[in-house]
Amino acid sequence: MAASRSGGFWRFGQIVRVRFLGPRLVLGPSMNRWIGVAVFALAVAACTGSGVEPTADVQIDVILTGLENPRGVAFDAQGGMLVAEAGTGSEPVDVTLQTGKLIRYVDRNGDGDFTDAGEAEPWFEHLPSYNAIFLYSTGRDEVSGPSDVATHSDGRAFLTIDGGFEAFSLAEISAEGSMGRNLTGRSNMTGIGLSPDELSIFVTESTLNQLIEVRLADADRREIIVFGDLASGQQSVPAGLAVDPRNGEVLVALFSGAAEAGDGTFIPFVEGDAKVVRVDPVTGRVSDEITGLTTVVDVAIDAAGNVFVVELASESAELFVGTVDLFDPNAEPWAGGYLRFSGKVTMYPSDGGSPRVLADGLDAPTNITVTTDGALYVSTGQGTPGRPILGPDGSTVITGQVIRITGY
Repeated sequence: MAASRSGGFWRFGQIVRVRFLGPRLVLGPSMNRWIGVAVFALAVAACTGSGVEPTADVQIDVILTGLENPRGVAFDAQGGMLVAEAGTGSEPVDVTLQTGKLIRYVDRNGDGDFTDAGEAEPWFEHLPSYNAIFLYSTGRDEVSGPSDVATHSDGRAFLTIDGGFEAFSLAEISAEGSMGRNLTGRSNMTGIGLSPDELSIFVTESTLNQLIEVRLADADRREIIVFGDLASGQQSVPAGLAVDPRNGEVLVALFSGAAEAGDGTFIPFVEGDAKVVRVDPVTGRVSDEITGLTTVVDVAIDAAGNVFVVELASESAELFVGTVDLFDPNAEPWAGGYLRFSGKVTMYPSDGGSPRVLADGLDAPTNITVTTDGALYVSTGQGTPGRPILGPDGSTVITGQVIRITGY
């Protein structure tokens, strides 16, 4: 049984270097300044506090910016980076105006970013996109569409797409970039990962609280486990997964659904109830891997067994009530469900050492990928692109980015 590792609040004091790679996107007269302020604040936050031994110099690079709800990131055998974008959340009558995307990026000049001319190769640009505030009346500015992406060594890619209600798909994409089979589509699929032998793919189904396995040869679907309720009686809501390359076990991030407050009302989530569990895909045995988390949305694990966890936000914040224009650039800054600029990435060393917060003050991070060289790729900026929100030093706007974390 995997040891349970506490994931409570950890103060830290390692050095963080932050730099921008590539040009800044201008979404308004103050956008350039606010991108700099946001990442500067992240660096300041990461250099404060104590209680954890200082580690090697951590570097955070913004390698893509101006994206529309970036989600899953994956690399192919040629070094290309695939990025799924959930889009703007608008729902046009004309489906050709839908904004979900899958884009392949190639660093052709070797400068470390993917922002130069000719480095973006759009594969699919009119995939479904919607906002939960309109479709499900949640009061939260949460955009869904293309969710996660994984690559096979034979050149194929696999993309999950959440089109709302029953419009779900796990699409197989050929090495030539053509959309093929829909392998499964019973629920919204928040995370995917190939088995070590690449013969099947593991999938977290958020609505059904399940982990499943889909065989690639014939799309046969096998239910591995239905996750039970969390500590406060709320649904578990599996939000992301990672496959342990050492033994093929699956780590699953359980985000936590709403919990009863005891007076007939509900609270969005309970601090400390979220966790990462380890699942044996053969037997379905589940054990706690990391506990005491809040809003955990994704998890990654490297070849050495180090685990990396992304938490969306530290606490809930004001909801939208009634009719709202999310695309009004002059609207008052509003959180829209979760405290902005309170997300973080934490490393849990394989040797059982103290957790290390590698990045703090992130704006609504959602997905994490670790590559064979140890670099971490994190998607940030959940919500309507360009919508006014409160940043570390005043009003700013939601900006989708992919950051790279190295040097830890």
